[in-house]
Amino acid sequence: MLIIKGDKSALVPGGIRIGTPAMTTRGLGEKEFSLIADFIHEGVQICLEAKSLVSGTKLQDFLKFVTSSEFPLGEKVSELRRKVEALTTQYPIPGV
Repeated sequence: MLIIKGDKSALVPGGIRIGTPAMTTRGLGEKEFSLIADFIHEGVQICLEAKSLVSGTKLQDFLKFVTSSEFPLGEKVSELRRKVEALTTQYPIPGV
């Protein structure tokens, strides 16, 4: 078990929790886990870029900015989504 400093519970996590048992059940392996880490990194980088562009410091300011029709990083988000969907559709959820 990995302990993350400051992590108190799954309800108030101090980091990103990844359900690796569920992923291996779907048939994902080391190569796919590496891709998923890259996707997470790319998503964090997009968020950091968005944070640098938003005016205001509150979560509601950020959410309003990223959901607006004028969000300048929409193409990056769409491309990341396309890559994630391309990977995950190869590994269906058992029983679904």
